[in-house]
Amino acid sequence: MVGSSFVADSATGLYAWINEAHQRLHGLVADAMGEEYVSSTSSFTTASSSDFALPSDFYKLLGVDLEYHGIMRSLKRYEQAERNTFRELRPEALPRYALVGSNLRLYPIPTAGLAGTIRYIPEATALTTGASTVNYPNGWEKYIVIDAAIQALLKEESPVSGLVAERERIEREIQQAKENRDLATPKQVVDVMLTDLDVLW
Repeated sequence: MVGSSFVADSATGLYAWINEAHQRLHGLVADAMGEEYVSSTSSFTTASSSDFALPSDFYKLLGVDLEYHGIMRSLKRYEQAERNTFRELRPEALPRYALVGSNLRLYPIPTAGLAGTIRYIPEATALTTGASTVNYPNGWEKYIVIDAAIQALLKEESPVSGLVAERERIEREIQQAKENRDLATPKQVVDVMLTDLDVLW
């Protein structure tokens, strides 16, 4: 479509399709590789409140750490059916967390002044100009070009089967990457009962 004005280079045209594809690709790669692909952290300090705002670029949670009695502990999640059970525990008990809307909720409400860290996968950063770039493993950024081309061809009601097949091939490659990126040391089963052993106080 070189020289064509049928598809505009604008926030409602080509740029929108590129960003939509970028966000989809980011989600696929993040699901396949998790923190091996991208991760970030956000610090918080308890202040006699149950809710703490998640980072503005939050996509998926990797874990919550809290300095408890001078030791950094990995918090466990509580299920919604358990909310009142943990809400009523004594304040000095190690809290559990749940994601509630745009907040991280801790029960029981922890004492004030404890340092915490939210470990998470951030959202894809929006591409805002023609000079913006992305860098995905294995040349998978081609997915963005293919997906945007499909949208452009659909707009002019042209066939897209060849490009759809290529997009699906890349999606299969990403799914296969779930096995393990670190081939030197394969992942192992973890005994969650021994992870951050609960200390009886």
